[in-house]
Amino acid sequence: DTDLDNLLSGFTTYDASVLEFDLVPAGSVLEFQYVFASEEYPEYVGSSYNDVFGFFIDGQNPAGGYYIKENIAIVPGTTMPVAINNVNATTNSAYFIDNTDTIIPSVVFDGYTVTMLAQIDVIAGATYHLKMAIGDAGDGILDS
Repeated sequence: DTDLDNLLSGFTTYDASVLEFDLVPAGSVLEFQYVFASEEYPEYVGSSYNDVFGFFIDGQNPAGGYYIKENIAIVPGTTMPVAINNVNATTNSAYFIDNTDTIIPSVVFDGYTVTMLAQIDVIAGATYHLKMAIGDAGDGILDS
């Protein structure tokens, strides 16, 4: 997915899963809660495998101009995309849950984020295009 590729300099993504839709917000703020999980954790953190999630928006920016593929799935307080090399046991660890030592794991992935918030200002009544995408970066083997 070229949008995911653009989030991670030097990486090519594979096996992307994408959901796209249009919506018309009733209010001035658009919010989505999500969790990013990956089977790449913890073995491939810091390696050339860096699975990634993006939440892209197109539409009118209330501050002027337009959002064009604006990624709102970012590590809180940064501009970094949510990816295994950006959220893990050592980097932005406050947002990471290690799932390798649980007796009854809640998910089959070896690690995942806390519930994250994708949020952006919008204009009520305007039409926006949203794209959620997740993909393997660096290889097409272990999924997220």
